Amino acid sequence: MSRIRHIAQWARTTFPYPSPLAWGVLALVIMTDIVWAVLGAYHLSPNSLSSLGLALVAFVMLAGFAIYGRGRDDLAGVVAWSSATLFVVTFSTTSVILSYLAASLSLPLVDAQLVAFDEALGFDWIGLLHFVNTHETFGRLTSATYNTAFPELALIVLFLGLMRRLEELRELVDVYWLTLLMAITLSALFPAVDPYAFYGLKPDDFTVVWPTAGMVFLPDYLSLRAGTYDTFNFAAMEGIIAFPSFHAALALMMTWSLRRLPWALGLGLVYNGLMLLATLTEGGHYLADVAVGSLLVVVAVAVRHALTRREKPAVAIETLQALQGFD
Repeated sequence: MSRIRHIAQWARTTFPYPSPLAWGVLALVIMTDIVWAVLGAYHLSPNSLSSLGLALVAFVMLAGFAIYGRGRDDLAGVVAWSSATLFVVTFSTTSVILSYLAASLSLPLVDAQLVAFDEALGFDWIGLLHFVNTHETFGRLTSATYNTAFPELALIVLFLGLMRRLEELRELVDVYWLTLLMAITLSALFPAVDPYAFYGLKPDDFTVVWPTAGMVFLPDYLSLRAGTYDTFNFAAMEGIIAFPSFHAALALMMTWSLRRLPWALGLGLVYNGLMLLATLTEGGHYLADVAVGSLLVVVAVAVRHALTRREKPAVAIETLQALQGFD
């Protein structure tokens, strides 16, 4: 037991970001993926081996940075960045698998209800698509921002880590995993395709918008719902969460993470504002998707605040004890 406790203390001080709770949730997601995949008789494509190899190399490198910088004040920013990035990459990968498994529940689609919600607010999705397609400069600008969401997230994590904005870094990562879990849960309970499929649009209907994001996931998604998908190919798996929009959630949480840096916040408001608009057309999301995705961030922030307010004294004591154990 003392050896296990010693290892846990070492892990906690070596990989301090995000919280122990987050690492515990990650372990639970991995276990859920494995058990569900085994019970569902899913297989792993040989094409996944190269992707797994690259992931292993990235894992070893990031872990190496954290281990090398452990206990060194001059490398505290590198440790924070590598630890947080290691978590985000691993959690994102395992969550993609979980989202696929969740889609296999194949509950009734709610697209009609989402369209009714949009119409009740007076929102015309087809009209917005037409506007973007007839205003090329604006359309190209919004479309270009859409595919940069995850690179932007990686850049912000790097920036916050190296600049030792450790509280903002921990906040962002915690809100990320909380929001992603809630989004996967809602996507399973209230599955939807997207306006591209609902309105029967074809590539010829897009003169400016790039419809890839709103169409590329459909073969896997429909196959999962039909029960004919049985092989995970990590090299080709796509994000399949339509409702709610996790892209919209990303845009909001990344902007929120910069709120204490006025110059960065200004850039984030403009850039991520364009990304939010692109989520509707480029990402193929209803307004309802974007609204609920944004609301999830607010809920995640509130939940995190409640959790950290309770845990902060205990975490401080445990961290001090762990550090003393390695003197």
